[in-house]
Amino acid sequence: MLRRAGLLAALTALLVPAVAGTTTASAKTRAPVVKKVTPKHVYVGETLTIRGHHFRRGVDKNTVAFKRDGARAVFVKAEKGTTKMLQVTLPKRLENVLIVRNGTPTATRLRVRVMSFKFGKRFTSRSTSPIVGPEKPDAPDAPAAVDPNADCDGDHLANKVDADDDNDLLSDVYEHSISKLLDTCKADTDEDGVEDGYEYQSARDLNDDEDQNPNEYTPYPRKLPFPNPLDGTDADTDHDGDSLTLIEEYRLWRLTGPRTLERLNYSAGEQFSRSVRAGGTGSRTPALAAAGYDKQAAFLAWASGAGYRNVLLSPTNAANWWTGRVATEIRDFDRDGDVAESATYYDMNGDGYLSDDERDEDADGLSNFDETRGCMGEGATGQAYWTGRYKGETKYYLAYQGTALDDADTDGDGIRDGADDQDHDDVPNIMECSRSLALGGIAEDDPDLTPVPFRGWDGFVNPFNPCLPHVNSRTCKHIVPFESAWAPFNSTEDYYLVLN
Repeated sequence: MLRRAGLLAALTALLVPAVAGTTTASAKTRAPVVKKVTPKHVYVGETLTIRGHHFRRGVDKNTVAFKRDGARAVFVKAEKGTTKMLQVTLPKRLENVLIVRNGTPTATRLRVRVMSFKFGKRFTSRSTSPIVGPEKPDAPDAPAAVDPNADCDGDHLANKVDADDDNDLLSDVYEHSISKLLDTCKADTDEDGVEDGYEYQSARDLNDDEDQNPNEYTPYPRKLPFPNPLDGTDADTDHDGDSLTLIEEYRLWRLTGPRTLERLNYSAGEQFSRSVRAGGTGSRTPALAAAGYDKQAAFLAWASGAGYRNVLLSPTNAANWWTGRVATEIRDFDRDGDVAESATYYDMNGDGYLSDDERDEDADGLSNFDETRGCMGEGATGQAYWTGRYKGETKYYLAYQGTALDDADTDGDGIRDGADDQDHDDVPNIMECSRSLALGGIAEDDPDLTPVPFRGWDGFVNPFNPCLPHVNSRTCKHIVPFESAWAPFNSTEDYYLVLN
């Protein structure tokens, strides 16, 4: 019996290193797999935890690749690693791959891939990938005590008798009940360009869930208001998903009035700020109909009075370019004589109501979306829209600026932006805003649609290229450098119908 026990012990001693060696060899030959990433919303400077399989144990033994779609990956060493868990601190250089809006890095979804003994086979899916935000600013210091005899908002009322010292529409007492860090002598505590009261009410609107019966406002989410009057990095964030950022909706609220926090005319917490509490549930339903929209009526009334309701457009045919101009209603985008098909062009999704981005608050004929994310976006945004949408189309050699969201006449020439002509090719901006509308709403998958050469088609509109749609326009430069030819003169470009 003793001899048998000794033999078994010897065999066990021989088997243990053999099994251990097999496990190590397996780990070295198998690619790491990411199963879960936490937290899903994380900021530069914070720690991300990655769970999965086939990682290396130890400090700085694993490398994590972070990648935004369409950008290069950034590689970061994981400080801590086990075979199933990694922890990595997000470095400042990750901000270089975040999406930039108005010059500021914003929260961006980054896909993750791990390299241990081997490189992981693929980046994480969209649902598994974290949303990474820029480094959070330091927490603000408590504001200085307010001088009761001063006048913070210049309304000729001393602070000691003024219930709202900074005129941000939040009383001093209530502002301090929200947070002692809010400055009652400063309308915009976090200096992000948006007043505290507006951020407060937008946060309430965003937090107003529709699953109550009857639906009523919930209390202010004071632990984590979002939009946040104490977060100076969120002005360029689209909190409610209507394509407009916090500061853009604030600008529209300032433009429209009235100056009150009761039912914001533009809220950064609602896609349909013009809504009503309907039925027995009290849930919000859209209330601004696309048909008969008053801002469109205002634009058309101005256009009629200023001589822009019907514009003279040249034909594509060069033979009568100068003499064959045809009077065309400014909404007849495809020039077929019928404006009914495009009368409610603001209503992009066709639901019969206008969301905040579909509205046209400055009544210039261009929707809020057109003047921010779309065809005529402010500054260089509009040009970037066309360059990004039609990547195979070489842009014109001049850089044109887009139009302003809250100014009907951005360049001050007396012509409202929709009827104005950014590239001076004698086709108004509103008629060059959409290739789909300019082609009569033709669908890209239309079986009767045959690709055709560029020349002869008025549908190839572009408000930032005077050679589109007409190469004979008065501002299209015809002496074209061979090495930097623009559309439609670049011989490498294969022209066919491309719609938006």
